[in-house]
Amino acid sequence: QASRLCIRGLSRNSPSQRGCVEAMAAAIWDKLRTNAEALKGTHLRELLKDDARNDAMFVEAEGVVMDYCREKVTTESMQLLQELASAMDVEGKKKAMFSGTKINETENRAVLHVALRAAKDQAISVDGKNVVPDVHAVLDAMKAFSDKVRSGSFVGHTGKALTNVVCIGIGGSYLGVEFVFEALKTHPEAAAAAKGRSLRFLANVDPIDVRRALDGLDAETTLVVVISKTFTTAETMLNARTVKQWLVKELGSEAAISKHVVACSTALEKTKAFGIDDANVFGFWDWVGGRFSVWSAVGVLPLALQYGFDIVRQFLDGAQAMDRHFLTAPSAQNMPTLMALLTVWNATLLGYEGYAVLPYCQALVRFVAHIQQLDMESNGKRVQMDGTTCPTSTGALYFGEPGTNGQHSFYQLMHQGRTIPADFIGFKESQNPISVQGESVSNHDELMSNFFAQPDALALGKTAEEVKAEGVPDNLVQHKVFTGDRPSLSLLLPVCNPHYLGALLAMYEHRTAVQGWIWGINSFDQWGVELGKVLGVKVRKYLSEARAGAGDLSGFQRPTQKLMHTMLSCPLGAPGGGRARITKLKAREIFDSRGNPTVEVDLCTELGLFRAAVPSGASTGIYEALELRDNDKGRLLGKGVLKAVANVNDLIAPKLLGMDVTQQSAVDKLMVEMLDGSKNEWGWSKAKLGANAILAVSMAVCRAGAAASQMPLYQYIAKLSGKPMDKFVMPVPSFNVINGGSHAGNRLACQEFMVLPTGAKSFKNAMEIGAEVYHTLKGVIKKKYGQDACNVGDEGG
Repeated sequence: QASRLCIRGLSRNSPSQRGCVEAMAAAIWDKLRTNAEALKGTHLRELLKDDARNDAMFVEAEGVVMDYCREKVTTESMQLLQELASAMDVEGKKKAMFSGTKINETENRAVLHVALRAAKDQAISVDGKNVVPDVHAVLDAMKAFSDKVRSGSFVGHTGKALTNVVCIGIGGSYLGVEFVFEALKTHPEAAAAAKGRSLRFLANVDPIDVRRALDGLDAETTLVVVISKTFTTAETMLNARTVKQWLVKELGSEAAISKHVVACSTALEKTKAFGIDDANVFGFWDWVGGRFSVWSAVGVLPLALQYGFDIVRQFLDGAQAMDRHFLTAPSAQNMPTLMALLTVWNATLLGYEGYAVLPYCQALVRFVAHIQQLDMESNGKRVQMDGTTCPTSTGALYFGEPGTNGQHSFYQLMHQGRTIPADFIGFKESQNPISVQGESVSNHDELMSNFFAQPDALALGKTAEEVKAEGVPDNLVQHKVFTGDRPSLSLLLPVCNPHYLGALLAMYEHRTAVQGWIWGINSFDQWGVELGKVLGVKVRKYLSEARAGAGDLSGFQRPTQKLMHTMLSCPLGAPGGGRARITKLKAREIFDSRGNPTVEVDLCTELGLFRAAVPSGASTGIYEALELRDNDKGRLLGKGVLKAVANVNDLIAPKLLGMDVTQQSAVDKLMVEMLDGSKNEWGWSKAKLGANAILAVSMAVCRAGAAASQMPLYQYIAKLSGKPMDKFVMPVPSFNVINGGSHAGNRLACQEFMVLPTGAKSFKNAMEIGAEVYHTLKGVIKKKYGQDACNVGDEGG
């Protein structure tokens, strides 16, 4: 009564009212702590003897049954929790959320994932505008597009039907969608609708995830869905560019992108620049939080492409049914509210830090991963909405695994180690019922036997007297005692179908929101994610520079410096392991078969020594004819070789030590653009260090890279240049028959005259043909132009 008098006639946001609410809530928290302390001496065995209590804790709505009598609460505890919910204005905040009020105060946004599953005739307004028509316009567009793709009227670049979909997104743009996708794979109606189709996810920026997502796919039949509201999410966009490169390479044209990539985004300029048709960009709104976005284009589009829009509509309708229950049911019968109150009780008042979600249904294999993000990203907060430190603990550590797998994994800890509250989730019927002749129960009943047994085992335990009565030896009695008194609640749904999956997920979403309202925190922002992202940008910049031979470590903690240095001393994905790093690089002057000087480089990795010599023509470099060597007036070779050798040893080698030989482009870019940096009208001129210096090192790196990659050199070169590696029959020798011009000491007009015997039947035969052509041409040239025209050229033939 005092509480009601306190709030009467005052704005809830006024300073006086806020102080009154805080005092009222603090008083209820104190009562709850007293109640929790008193209950510590009462075992669940005793509480479960009270049938009236147990009956009061059995709730049923929308086809879902919730039994929470195995939670360590009394009816008095629940009454106090209801009073706390009233003091924290849970009902008012709930109505504010459903009405479009900007309850996400730190980002000044509404929280309206409920609008995404609202009926067409509902009205939910943000800033005075009803958003429901916009929601249904996007739903209609996705239905039309998914129908066209599934029917084969929208086809790929080569005219083939698009039967494989790869979704690129991370966090909320991935976890919820994957959960629903997996949950429906074995639902009969959904499985029939998906026949002949596949849906894959690319979330992690780890290149291994790219391999897993694309493995075995045919680009001609693959449609890519890029999910990024701003089209700037670092991991998602790198993965998107990686897959775009794959599509262009496989399909042979940038024009293919508009037929093979669509987007869920609001950044039309960026999607257009990427090559995506505006008609194939499906939007969503800033009032849709990532972890609540499976109901938007983020989830609806890929799921509709896989299972058809009718299945997705059932999923949305199930969530809408739970929304109605949450909005209208009294708090004592309101499932999401009760679940939230019990979580607050367990986490804050009983001090249990862990929470297990245990679905006894293999179809929910990815449900817990989604709930981890949903709850831990929402409620892992240290301050309340007004910025003051939260006076209570918040959130919990979520984990879980479908039963009965989990029973053979972590249930040992739950039974005889830490006390971990749990949600048991089961279904009356299986998606895939099986009965084996001669077995006493069906496979599903065997599963559900465990679903019913485990909560009782956790609650009741097993006493020493019960163990002794079974004849257990004295030395093993304590090992087989189960203390029990471990809380849980049970959810029982009719069947794992689209409708009840929607209801189940919506229930957990509302549970998460109510927890946040009771703790006074904002469950709809995620500032804790930001700091790591900011630091990640700094690290990314350093790694980019370090791989190119530069980079400043001084801005990082010394332990971090040590870790990064250790990583950079190992290769990026080379089969040679740490053996792909350059450990030594040394250049010297050598002489070719005609006595002309040139540059030779020795490059060492732990795999061995790799040597490369530059053709002597390249060795003259920009210094050609500037300074005659050894006073030999017959040579037109200058000081380029000795200068190149010095440049390799003094300037290039110190920067390349530790670099990965499989990163050819990074090494070349470092030498040409950063260490040399000179340009002329044709581009990078390599005038500072000399083409001979750079070319010798690049050739040695290429040989070492091929060895580290365990590939033949010719095949490795094809890989570096983006050529198909599976179409080589053999390497083809090339013969530089004549290298003409003044620098070669002859008066021929041609600069190069090459022979490539590509039609040879074998490598040996190619060599024979090339040699025969070479000697024949040499004879012709000698006869016509004289001996001085027969200089074979700087490459030595």
